[in-house]
Amino acid sequence: MDIKVVSKPSGAAADIVCRFIRNGKGLHAQASAIDKAAIASGRGLYVGASSGQVVLCPVVEKLGASLYPDEAMRTAGGRTLLHAVQNGGSHVQWLLDGDLDLNDFRQLLEGALLSDYEFTAYKSAAASGSLKLSIVAGAHATAFRREVERCSAIFSGVNLARDVVNTPASDMTPLKLADVAKDVAKRHGLKYRSLSKAQLEKGGYNGITAVGQGSVNDCVLFSLSYVPAKKARGSKPLCLVGKGVTFDTGGISIKPWDGMWDMKGDMGGSAAVIGAMEAIASLKLPIEVHAVVGSAENMCDGNAYRPGDVIRYRNGRTVEVHSTDAEGRLVLADALLFAQETLKQSRIIEFSTLTGACLRALGHQYIGMMSQNEEFKYEIRKAAASSGECVWELPLHPEYRLLLKGETADVKNVGGPLAGAQTAGWFLHEFINPGTTFAHMDIAGVFLARKEKYWKGAGASGAGVRLAVELASL
Repeated sequence: MDIKVVSKPSGAAADIVCRFIRNGKGLHAQASAIDKAAIASGRGLYVGASSGQVVLCPVVEKLGASLYPDEAMRTAGGRTLLHAVQNGGSHVQWLLDGDLDLNDFRQLLEGALLSDYEFTAYKSAAASGSLKLSIVAGAHATAFRREVERCSAIFSGVNLARDVVNTPASDMTPLKLADVAKDVAKRHGLKYRSLSKAQLEKGGYNGITAVGQGSVNDCVLFSLSYVPAKKARGSKPLCLVGKGVTFDTGGISIKPWDGMWDMKGDMGGSAAVIGAMEAIASLKLPIEVHAVVGSAENMCDGNAYRPGDVIRYRNGRTVEVHSTDAEGRLVLADALLFAQETLKQSRIIEFSTLTGACLRALGHQYIGMMSQNEEFKYEIRKAAASSGECVWELPLHPEYRLLLKGETADVKNVGGPLAGAQTAGWFLHEFINPGTTFAHMDIAGVFLARKEKYWKGAGASGAGVRLAVELASL
């Protein structure tokens, strides 16, 4: 999308002109009389046409009756572009010379950028043409122009994550996922390092190799490091860890066939941290940030790992496999150890499509957060509020940990049918060293949309990218 911010209207007439109005202030009598059902539906108000232009006035507060305020603004911004696409328009103009402030504009713009995405890599028909968005900002033009640059950088990362998740697993194997990270490193001068299957075996990273041993595609562990020339005073390094299971059959504990095609996206956590590094480097944030991804395919063949197997980790902990479909945590354990031991990181946030239990508990609206550090949880909630990615804390009650007690090993990789999200969170804590600040973010419910939500299309959402960038920006 081509976005231009100007202080006053100029150039060719737009197909659709949009003025955003609060509480009906300034509405023409004709507009006020339009069926209120149009407002309630989230479509906004169509208040007239002049020279082929449709004037669209989303009434922000009424759009947001059942939404969070900022989400209502994003909905309004996204709806304008959706309306243009649905009606064959290619040029949208926003008139923002009224009472909308910088925060309002940021949310409108995020909605527009979220809606301006289409994954067409495997479509035989040509992709739809690019939209043009002209923003008339009056005295706010300079500030709004800077915000366009900032949001565009963030959404380059969001859309990279969406592309990675939407790509079929045949074309997004562990090594090809690593290539995506390499490209980010080359673009921005980041440090990239990786451990091959042989190096993982030699180094005792036995969780990743166990999960990947049933696949013809080799497993890999890789990292990205962003170290700015000048760091903000008092900033603490941040490490992002992501689950990179590029396809999950469930292994011998095989999944039902219905919906298994979505398991190409079981590397949504890795997509989030790679996308976040793209955005963070583009923004040149004054904070040191690292990303670690453990990547494997969980497949079935004669070499696949089995229920009952015991995995010995680098830190000496042993894990009894009760379900090969609880593989993500086995991979993440090695990634967490690498982050702490090799990268020497002690402030870690991890993203993963880890449990169906989190999806059942929180639905498609919230990321499940689990951490024992109150200060870190506060920072994450603050970042979530700024980014528009909803977060809800799930409790790590000590008794949940007892459900993981092993019979032939230290711990099991599952804790039974109850509290599955929390026992998964506790499992990861088995691999967190004393003194390390850690938060687990389960994005299983939000990484993918099966159908259009408000103005957003179906497919990968890029969940976690905006949250991670905001956390790094605090």
